Amino acid sequence: MSRSIPAFPNPDMLVWARETSRLEPGVAAAKLAVDEAQLLAWESGDPGLTVAKLQAVADLYRRPLAAFYLSERPPVEERVRDYRRPWLTARRRESPILAAEIRRAEAQRDNILEIMDLRDEEPDDEWKEPAGFPDVAARARAMLDVYSLIKRPGQSGKPTDWFFYWSSALEEMGVLVVTANAVPKEEADGFSVALDPVPVVGVNGSSHFNRRIFTLLHEYAHLLHNTSALCDMHEESTGSEDVDQIEVECNRLAAEILVPAHVFAQRPIVLNARDEASDWQLWQLRDEARAWGVSPEVILRKLFTHGKASQEFYDNWRDEYNDTDRWSNGPEPRKASGGDGLRTKVRNLGKGYVRNVVGAMSEGLLSTYETSNMLNAKVDQIPKLFERARVPEVE
Repeated sequence: MSRSIPAFPNPDMLVWARETSRLEPGVAAAKLAVDEAQLLAWESGDPGLTVAKLQAVADLYRRPLAAFYLSERPPVEERVRDYRRPWLTARRRESPILAAEIRRAEAQRDNILEIMDLRDEEPDDEWKEPAGFPDVAARARAMLDVYSLIKRPGQSGKPTDWFFYWSSALEEMGVLVVTANAVPKEEADGFSVALDPVPVVGVNGSSHFNRRIFTLLHEYAHLLHNTSALCDMHEESTGSEDVDQIEVECNRLAAEILVPAHVFAQRPIVLNARDEASDWQLWQLRDEARAWGVSPEVILRKLFTHGKASQEFYDNWRDEYNDTDRWSNGPEPRKASGGDGLRTKVRNLGKGYVRNVVGAMSEGLLSTYETSNMLNAKVDQIPKLFERARVPEVE
């Protein structure tokens, strides 16, 4: 029956939803299996749009059905600056799926703020404390080590262990950590939304975990510089001196948090190396990388800054190896047969976020319906999501 029921949405909201989803009319029409002329007619007020077709539009644009009945466009602040291509900042033409993932992260942030209001609690803003110290990296590392809910992984630690070691610390310090789903690796490594309270750090779930670790700390560095950004980890010039400078500084800060220079300087790989060496092997870099839970590229970067790798070798090595070789210190963790959709959902939402939302339900502050909406999950999945979001207690 609903297939023929007229929908009568606000035409301007149809335009708004499409434009904020970064879809051109022809592309949107093709995805909806209609003519572009028909789509433009709907956006001009054609009463022929049915409820069933409007639901398809809502699914494509990743907007709730109710959004199309608002009387006017909601104010949307352009929060994230494109630090990959600064000349596109004014237009911000990221892909529809990346735009949707950033919106999803900001919606999660709104949920956290709502829960904080219900609890009448002050935000955890420990994340910003290192910015006031002369040695920002040292203070950040010390605090992250204290706040992490996971025991520091050792030499045999998997990349997943190291990622959740650092991410749980940021969550405890007041940062919302999310993972962007299905975003191509080539588009962006991560993003940050530097809003107070509850800033956001997002990493690309399509990247190797070692790369996500560096991205996580790189985006945290953006928060400490009070900049919201959309980034990749390449070091080529962007064409903007200001952007280049802050990206280099965020890379330096992330590398220093992960591998402190004064400790690294006493490692055998440094003490036994020749100056300006140009014969480093991948296995050597990987062996050292495992001790720190980082990628071989981070180790080579540190060797270069310590004068133990030549500029030419460093540049050539980065050009020669593909992303997997450069960023991994071993194979990716095996995925369970058939996958685990709930585990992926927890990964994307962030373990800290899931625990926070389910905790509010347990306290009687949220109904099961509100909780399922905040988790975008069925009611019977809530306990399963919470179980997957558990972390070991600090020993």
